[in-house]
Amino acid sequence: MFELTRISEEDANRFINEDESHFFDVTRKDYRGETVQKKCVSFANADGGELIIGIYDTTETNLPGGKFERWNGFARQEDANNVIADISRNINPEINHPFFEFLEIIGFENHGKVLRVTIEKSPDVHRTASGNVYIRKGAQCLPLTGNEITNLQLSKGVQSYENQAVGSYDLSRLTNSTELKSFLDYYLPRTVPTVFLEKQLLIAGHNSEKNPIYAGVLLYDENPSVVLPKKCGLKISWYDTDENEPERENLKGQKSIEGPLHQSIVDGILEIQRIISGISVLGPRGFEKAKYPPEAIKEILVNALIHRDYNVSDDVQVFIFNNRIEVHSPGALPASITVDNILSDRFSRNPKIVRLLNKYPDRPNHDIGEGLNTAFQKMKEVRLKPPIINAYKTRVVVTLPHEPLASPEDQIMQYLEKHTEITNETARGLTGIRSENKVKKCFDRLRARNIVELVPEKRGANSAWRKVQNPSVEETPTTSSAQQQKLL
Repeated sequence: MFELTRISEEDANRFINEDESHFFDVTRKDYRGETVQKKCVSFANADGGELIIGIYDTTETNLPGGKFERWNGFARQEDANNVIADISRNINPEINHPFFEFLEIIGFENHGKVLRVTIEKSPDVHRTASGNVYIRKGAQCLPLTGNEITNLQLSKGVQSYENQAVGSYDLSRLTNSTELKSFLDYYLPRTVPTVFLEKQLLIAGHNSEKNPIYAGVLLYDENPSVVLPKKCGLKISWYDTDENEPERENLKGQKSIEGPLHQSIVDGILEIQRIISGISVLGPRGFEKAKYPPEAIKEILVNALIHRDYNVSDDVQVFIFNNRIEVHSPGALPASITVDNILSDRFSRNPKIVRLLNKYPDRPNHDIGEGLNTAFQKMKEVRLKPPIINAYKTRVVVTLPHEPLASPEDQIMQYLEKHTEITNETARGLTGIRSENKVKKCFDRLRARNIVELVPEKRGANSAWRKVQNPSVEETPTTSSAQQQKLL
């Protein structure tokens, strides 16, 4: 018999209303075979996750109505045996130690017991009984074929230092941590530190030989840098220069941030924002305050801290200059990730850290896999050049340059150098301006200067713009960037 946990109405509602995500999914109790296996396989092949069996998803119709109508569990634990067999025996190869737990609502036992399945990221590539391979991305289970499976197999060969045991560590330091206790005040279902650490496989060894692993200490020890044998903190330095190789006298200050990973992220973001609030940069109207988008800073810092190689003895380093911010993350890019595919492919070097950080109420890695993409988008929205990513053998460096993009009008004209026409939608994607009306005003300004015109045969939703076909000699502009800038 598996463990039965009785939970409150409040906690049951939180389970029911939890959004399906990269780490969480629900399914009906009468679904078996490929349907359930697909979800479990996709978690094991990605970063791990939780599946609740016995909750209707939000797309279901014809529900019975009443309180907890989406909670439709098993009357007896034995009724789930076939589902458990589908997960524990019929997936190839078998998933290593899936954790099964039944949940029952106090006072609403007639709604049955749902089955909670917790799955860790696996070093193997798993297939359903039908031979299909899936991987979790966001709230989807995506099928893989051919070279995609080969790439997954290659990436699975990477071992994470987060799973290494920390020797000579007093476990009570972790079980009594205020960070862990604060986290468990929010965590579902309610539990105590020792049980949580064991269920989440954050403890290695048996009996008196038990030791926490790196992931547990990094997440919940009140100061991991004091007890871990390798550097694992965050260091921020700022310089009064824009030189690529600053002199010592340009250094204005340094700050080291130590503590549990979640708090380090919060403190690091606040400190970076404090520093850049006092930096002025030269703009078209003279000196003005630096306008780095906070979302871009957050995403790049979070990415550096949670995906770094903890086997490398070095802190995450942030260097703030007058014209840029550099974030240095220890370790090379993992597995098959390259500078060219880093925005489209994903690989978590530290899946436990990624998954458990995602369980904080203010989860810093809310949109899994979208961090760097968000940084690129936010830089574009404030009219700054995109982040620059450089990968070396011992570190990955992401730079946020404080350099303005070409004006929206310049970008439109550059596009029309190679294309016959452009729509408002295309221009919004090109410039990063989300407002249809703002882009229309760009076109209106270009039309007022007799540079572009509407394509005559296209109207309404199909409207498009093109270069003026027959401009007068006096009004014909040259197309060089400098002369366009003078016009605009």
